[in-house]
Amino acid sequence: MSRRSRRRAKVRAPRLFKRHHSGKTMPPGTLVYDREKKVEEVSIRVMDYAAHACSIHTANRIEDTFALRDSPTTTWIDIEGLHDVELLKKFGAHYGLHPLVMEDILNTHQRPKMEEYDDYLYIVVRMLYAKEGGSLHSEQVSIVIGKSFVTTFQDIPGDVFDPVRRRIEQGLGKSRRMGPDYLAYLLMDVMVDNYFTVLEKTADRIEQLEHRIAEKPLPDDLAHVHELRRELAYLRRLMWPTRDVAAGVQRTESNIVHDETRPYYRDLHDHLLQVIETLDHFRDALLAMQDLYVSAISIRTNEVIRMLTIISTIFVPLTFLAGVYGMNFDVLPELHWKYGYLFFWGTSAVVVISLVAFLRRRGWF
Repeated sequence: MSRRSRRRAKVRAPRLFKRHHSGKTMPPGTLVYDREKKVEEVSIRVMDYAAHACSIHTANRIEDTFALRDSPTTTWIDIEGLHDVELLKKFGAHYGLHPLVMEDILNTHQRPKMEEYDDYLYIVVRMLYAKEGGSLHSEQVSIVIGKSFVTTFQDIPGDVFDPVRRRIEQGLGKSRRMGPDYLAYLLMDVMVDNYFTVLEKTADRIEQLEHRIAEKPLPDDLAHVHELRRELAYLRRLMWPTRDVAAGVQRTESNIVHDETRPYYRDLHDHLLQVIETLDHFRDALLAMQDLYVSAISIRTNEVIRMLTIISTIFVPLTFLAGVYGMNFDVLPELHWKYGYLFFWGTSAVVVISLVAFLRRRGWF
């Protein structure tokens, strides 16, 4: 075990027990799957390729991949479905994966990270999707990078890796000429590209919400603002450690990552910084939108109050006249006058017209 791995082991040693997300306490390294099954059967897709050849097939048993561990070619083993714990145990035992790594693969609530071992690197990243209506969903993708292989572990069917599969199948660019470290970069790069796609959809949601608030703010709009702020905070918590993952792979001293591949991870790091800057811009826009909502509501409230004040101002003298002539006295001026009723309404009309003209001249409406 390398010096860095030994330091990591010393840090992890005090973790005598771990509380599983089910609430049960169990020793570290215990492999348990207690979530709802996402797929009926585990799918094992294998791409084995070299510079001038590429083989693509589906493995029926995990043992069919064991011969590829030390193959001179580059192999991508994509495992979809994590409910078969025995299958994963066999894979981990043959490929020499640490029990804590296997535990992290099964526990799909890990934060993005990179761990370095003697003959492989273990990386955790999050794959993002935008659901119907724009809400976000993330899935953990565990990546093990060996000297001649890359293994990806997913629990939910579907991913964003089809562009990488096409590049390898068609032999585009450097996809076949470089090793597993470059393949891992391609997988992480396509996930980061999908981050930008998710951000574009988020930008559309923010723009539509801002337009709606500027025109006619509704009570639900403020709830949508808070929902977007929570999503952005969640994305930001994911992006910072993902950026550290790219920087860690770039700076690692492991012989798994070759010098010609490090610039690609540096470029990946730069893209993640752009994602973080975009998230900061969105956060500022939502803060401004919240102020816009409060201002718009205040303006509407002021308009309503002003209209009610105008109505009250007009009716106050009318109420006064009605109150005076509604008093129970036998002797009142004009009370028994033949034209008293018409005189009352004429006076009221003159008062209303005069007040309306006065208020319009003052610019109240």
